[in-house]
Amino acid sequence: MSSFSTVNPATGDTLKTYQHVTWDEAQKAIQAASQDFQIWRKASWEERSQALHKLAAALRAHKTEFAQMMNQEMGKLLSEGKAEIEKCAVTCEFYAKEAPGMLRNQPAVSSPYTSAEVSFQPLGVVFSIMPWNFPVWQTIRFAAPALMAGNVIVLKHADLTAGTAEMLGKIFADLTPNYKLLRNIQVDHEVAAQVIADANVRGVTFTGSSAGGRAVATEAAKNLKKIVLELGGSDAYLVLDDADVEMAAKTCVKARLVNCGQSCVAGKRFIVDEKVSKEFIDIFVKEMKATEIAPLASVKFQKQIVEQVEKLKSWGGKVVLGGSAPQGAGAYYPATVIVFEKDHPEIHKMEVFGPVASILVVKNTQEALKAANSSPYGLGGGIFTRDLKKGKELIEKELQAGFVVVNDYVKSDPRIPFGGVKESGYGRELGHFGILEFVNIKTVAVAGVMK
Repeated sequence: MSSFSTVNPATGDTLKTYQHVTWDEAQKAIQAASQDFQIWRKASWEERSQALHKLAAALRAHKTEFAQMMNQEMGKLLSEGKAEIEKCAVTCEFYAKEAPGMLRNQPAVSSPYTSAEVSFQPLGVVFSIMPWNFPVWQTIRFAAPALMAGNVIVLKHADLTAGTAEMLGKIFADLTPNYKLLRNIQVDHEVAAQVIADANVRGVTFTGSSAGGRAVATEAAKNLKKIVLELGGSDAYLVLDDADVEMAAKTCVKARLVNCGQSCVAGKRFIVDEKVSKEFIDIFVKEMKATEIAPLASVKFQKQIVEQVEKLKSWGGKVVLGGSAPQGAGAYYPATVIVFEKDHPEIHKMEVFGPVASILVVKNTQEALKAANSSPYGLGGGIFTRDLKKGKELIEKELQAGFVVVNDYVKSDPRIPFGGVKESGYGRELGHFGILEFVNIKTVAVAGVMK
């Protein structure tokens, strides 16, 4: 049995030491979850909705404690932590209300039978592998629809945020008296692969790096498990020559610095028409300077960004703000802006998980689109232009990403689906399409007239 510790990234102090769960312990949790599923799958819509409303209330009641725990474990600002919990509560309430309509039986258009309809049945036990950067939101945005669909969850959270995962597990344990809807097991990678292979596990959802996604998808494919992947991103925002430059620059800074830049769907590349580039860069740098920067989640990530910035410089990038890690304790890295006057293919392949923005100056819209689509990723992105019709047409037909927006940055919301293309993964979370990832579609047909 291996041990690990959580560490405060602002000070380097050890918070708590944990033990990874063994395979025998994990197997017992899976078997118990499978038994709980037999109860939960028969729960009425009213019972499921009540559980989700209770979960929302519990999250709000412990909002401050969650925010403090996330601040200690991965450096998230307290204000951002509280906003994350509120978003989770709203998502629980959304699915508590909307899920029954989303999963209502649908009649077939026509069939060889007297009647036929499509029914949506739960998968069973779903294994969820979640990251550290939004430790509560990433779990709830999957858990709320999955639970309303009648599934139960076995959760493997990132070691970095084991305390937050522990708090979540306790809240879920209080939702239902005689069984559990979510079981938290802190396993290592080897045991996680065994969990995926277990016959009682019928689905897998993973949020993390593209490399991690490949490993999880391989295990899921070998064992014929349904899977949803939300992976890395190098989101591009295009600023066209007719854009409201001040609004675009301020919005792009928000896109870059959400969660200290540690978000798969944060804006990472800003591709700007040369006619407006000077004005954009001036405002962008000013806004970056004025924004509070939290510590990165660990010193390991700080070192990685130091290496990435050096690579960006070697590819022709000019540092106009920041660019070097401060001396002293803590996993801090300053707001950094790197400008490219000439394109380089490697900048589109890199995902920088921190407050580092790359700005590429281009001659026209076609160059901007080509650069944006040069990335192997395709999670989110956007276009800034005063011509809304043109902007909508470009993001719909030209920009290769799963979630694109005109004149704003990507914000996940329970009402609309979220997910990527290319190496950013497949499947969707949230919205109506998100809940359909966690059901089996069953055709129910009848021959003869029912009395």
